[in-house]
Amino acid sequence: MQLIIFIPLLIAGFLTTPNTVLFYDLPEYLNIISTHTFWQVFTLGHFPIHPVFLGILWIATKFIPANFSALIFGIISVFIFYKIAKIIFNKGPFWLSALIFSLLPGVWLLNTNLLVESLALTLYLLAIYLFLRKAKKLFFLAIILLIGTHLESIVWIPTIFLLPIIFKKELKFRREDYLQFIKISLISAFLAGLFYVIVYLFIREGSGEFNIQVNYFTSFGILRMIRNIWFSFINNFGSLTPFLIGLLIIKNAKSKSEWIAWLIFIAAISLPGSYWEGGLMMRRIIFAGVIISLALYKYLGKKAVFLILFLLPITGFNAALYYKYQPSMPLASMQKRIDKLPISQVLVQSHYYYPFTRYEGSVLWLESDDLSQIKTYLEKGTRIFLTKESVTAPYLLVVGNNYHITSLTKTGNSEARKLFETYKVESYNGSFELKLPGTKVISENAGSPVIFYESSLDRLSRMRINYGDIGVWIYSLVSGHKDAIGWTYKDATGAWVWP
Repeated sequence: MQLIIFIPLLIAGFLTTPNTVLFYDLPEYLNIISTHTFWQVFTLGHFPIHPVFLGILWIATKFIPANFSALIFGIISVFIFYKIAKIIFNKGPFWLSALIFSLLPGVWLLNTNLLVESLALTLYLLAIYLFLRKAKKLFFLAIILLIGTHLESIVWIPTIFLLPIIFKKELKFRREDYLQFIKISLISAFLAGLFYVIVYLFIREGSGEFNIQVNYFTSFGILRMIRNIWFSFINNFGSLTPFLIGLLIIKNAKSKSEWIAWLIFIAAISLPGSYWEGGLMMRRIIFAGVIISLALYKYLGKKAVFLILFLLPITGFNAALYYKYQPSMPLASMQKRIDKLPISQVLVQSHYYYPFTRYEGSVLWLESDDLSQIKTYLEKGTRIFLTKESVTAPYLLVVGNNYHITSLTKTGNSEARKLFETYKVESYNGSFELKLPGTKVISENAGSPVIFYESSLDRLSRMRINYGDIGVWIYSLVSGHKDAIGWTYKDATGAWVWP
């Protein structure tokens, strides 16, 4: 009977699930599963590979549109979470914890937009449920599937064993069972890891990809890592949540073992959360929402309803932006400008917009195609165009009806910067046209950024606001702070244009 309350959320999820997959990896995955057999897809795709995800997606897309599989995974996730909460708390309005979980901004995003973590989160919850039910053989299988979905899920696994410690008053777990399940998870992780080693070293024939997986965490300084973890946390769970859960832990954690469990939990969040490259990296710590939701209910009880009221407008507003197609959608506006370009020429476009770009001519994709072809094209008289979205991507990801909740700020350099350092750039019907600089000497200012700001309040509703963080709203309104909404670079001649 309690599950009836989730029906409105199910309807809202269905209405706000986009018909088109909105994230740049999915077109590649869909192409793989549509052109290969079931067994072939397990070793294909760009690094890092996701064997189980591609296998299940291969099956799912035979029956439903790809993006709606995220909604199916989401429904299963919320149901399993409900069952977990029932095992732990047994009585009282434990369903409030499931409501908190389903309304977390990051969880809603994964449940309505297909990502690898849409499946990984479901399998993580399944592993927890089987652990609590002491189903050893099925738990063994669930861990293999979880790691087979994403190798990084290895970081998630230790948090499963924190539950009997954090919820020791609610759960009765024998030491013998506890140690046996740890042993099972280690064997599962070893076998799944061995599969990846075989694929990378023997089937894909190279160790370079595996070295990247091992080394990439060391690429950032400690301050940037802290900033990345913070962004990941508030995007997934809301800006109030870290303060609230922190205060509740300080107030309620009594034993040494409970404090150690929470420190391990923080370490598990920090390792994958410290990595950020402008996109949806916040999804790397989405697993934390499970224990956080359970702990919030444990410490708040019926008062958890106030947190639900806090989450509703944040998640609801972002979901509403996906409800229906709008002519003013950034992607629609981008396509209108592309339609104004002369046909049979060349468009240089960010590979992040691969699913959305339609042009009657040749397309060169930033970061994946050889851009040295541009000079050859220009010398032959072919015209080269560039959308303004390609300048800001991937740091201003435009998807759906709005600039997505992952659009936080200008960070790093656009992939298009090197084009401005080499060519003369002119405005053309809201886009850019690249030209040879001629006899002019390349300017010292070539490639210097020129940042533009939005002065009206419109940005609070449709432009670059972090919808996962209500603190951004308050700060923007009170201080009058202007967020950068876009930028270009000074071109080879030292000039700059903004379409």
